[in-house]
Amino acid sequence: MESKRSRVQFLKKDYPGIVISHTLCRELGIENRKQVYVQLGQRKVLTRLLKAKQGERDIWFPPTLRKELVVPFSGQMHVKFEGDTIRIGPLVGILTTGVSLVGNRLVSQRASFFRHLLSAQRGAGMYYFLFTPGSVDWETKTARGYFLVETNNRVHWQQAPVPFPDVIYNRIPNRSSEQSRSVKLFKEKMNALSNCSMFNPTFFNKWSIHQRLQGHLFATKHMPETHIAPTVSRIENMLQKYGMVYLKPGSGSLGLGIIKIFYRPGNGFFCRYNQKGQNVVRRYRTLAPLLQERIPRSRFGSYLAQQGIRLIKYNGRPLDFRVHAHKNSKNEWVVAAIAAKIAGQGSVTTHVRTGGTVISGEDLLQRVFQHRAKEMEAALKDTAVRLAEAIESRVQQNIGELGFDLGIDETGHIWMFEANSRPGRSVFRHDGLREADKKSINLIVDYSRYLANFN
Repeated sequence: MESKRSRVQFLKKDYPGIVISHTLCRELGIENRKQVYVQLGQRKVLTRLLKAKQGERDIWFPPTLRKELVVPFSGQMHVKFEGDTIRIGPLVGILTTGVSLVGNRLVSQRASFFRHLLSAQRGAGMYYFLFTPGSVDWETKTARGYFLVETNNRVHWQQAPVPFPDVIYNRIPNRSSEQSRSVKLFKEKMNALSNCSMFNPTFFNKWSIHQRLQGHLFATKHMPETHIAPTVSRIENMLQKYGMVYLKPGSGSLGLGIIKIFYRPGNGFFCRYNQKGQNVVRRYRTLAPLLQERIPRSRFGSYLAQQGIRLIKYNGRPLDFRVHAHKNSKNEWVVAAIAAKIAGQGSVTTHVRTGGTVISGEDLLQRVFQHRAKEMEAALKDTAVRLAEAIESRVQQNIGELGFDLGIDETGHIWMFEANSRPGRSVFRHDGLREADKKSINLIVDYSRYLANFN
């Protein structure tokens, strides 16, 4: 059965059951029932069914039942009848760390990000909240949820207890937090004690994704040759084949630690890298000293050597694309945004922190490809969707979003440099990507509704 939009309200007087309007009872097919289970998130309660003549699609919770079910707020929600249970929701929690509430103010370096993320709940008919592993009470199977609410036309944060949610959207901010004891323990206990679905469960490692996609007919055509812990001879062979090689930390982000190496016969080996905000070029007569000086021995085992790609350029500068792919309410991959990232002068990467520039992908494709712009845009979208499907088939976990770094070489071939399971959102600050930003955060809600079975 499809879910219905309903108005959840609270009664001041205690009644011996849940009160539902005749109209909604009829639509749910429960007009002849005397008692039902009522469920919010992972909390389920058996109660009497009381029918009210007034109201349209209305549900009233008496105080005792509201407390037992841990219903946080009144408002427009979705409701559906499954088996013998009335489900209210969806109840979706965003899991993170490093946040707290002081009064009605969220204290976090990412407060504006979470405020923006939760703004997608408006009109969605759902309970959408922020929580941390430390906010969970395992005995009562509840959590302290941080909600974005509107009171007297003023939006503010408010804390309220909630049962374990239908769906958890994992936004743990970094790998070190992900590996912390509290987060690991949370995941173990939540898996053992509830049936809630979590999506984006882990950070991706560049090498593990490369390995998992090996042998995939479509994906391998778009993956540059890559090796972990490469030897000097391996890098020399790659330089002979491709003319340039990129060395990358296996679990790095933001372009940190990336080195570009190229060879000029008679002149030696050159490397480009960013040091303290400055783009640097250095020459070495042989390769071994370059590697010894630029990469600590203790970290070299996790470094990747990746085939250098001769990317298309704009105003003489190489560029690549950040493509945001999302699951929608039908569990299908769609592209929400394409941003073009143009490298700064002399930079190894296209990251803004090293002088890069972000513009709308559509605008950039028009400038570079002109009459072929739509064709190349369609190719980027199709490649991203098919790569997302490939990754999902090999990872076999719920993945709701992926941020791809894709490049187009001088022949028009598309390459995948990286796939991020929790992509940053800095590209959406560009004016030309505001609508794409809204689409992106709304798709997160749509996929959450799908996982919660509230379509």
